Amino acid sequence: MKKLRKVNTKQRKKLRKEAQAALERQTAMILDHPTECCVCHTEFKRTKQTVKSWQVTTREDRVRLTCPACWQVINEAMENLNAI
Repeated sequence: MKKLRKVNTKQRKKLRKEAQAALERQTAMILDHPTECCVCHTEFKRTKQTVKSWQVTTREDRVRLTCPACWQVINEAMENLNAI
C-alpha cells in the first residue's frame, strides 16, 4: 500500500528545535535588559507607565532600551531619511 503523503518528521523536528532555541536566546536577552536609555542614559524605573511607554529593541546579540523622548527623535529622523 502506498503512502498518501510524505511526512518528513526529522526536518520538522529540527526546525522546531531551532525555533525553540532562538526563542530561548531572545528571552534570556530581554530578561537581562539594560537599566537606562541607550541614547540619553535616563534611568529606567519599572512602573506600569514606563513598561508601556519605553521601547525595547532586540538584535542578534544585544538589547536596547529607549525612553519615549529619544524614541520620538529616532522615529522623526527615520521619517526624514525615508522622505528624501
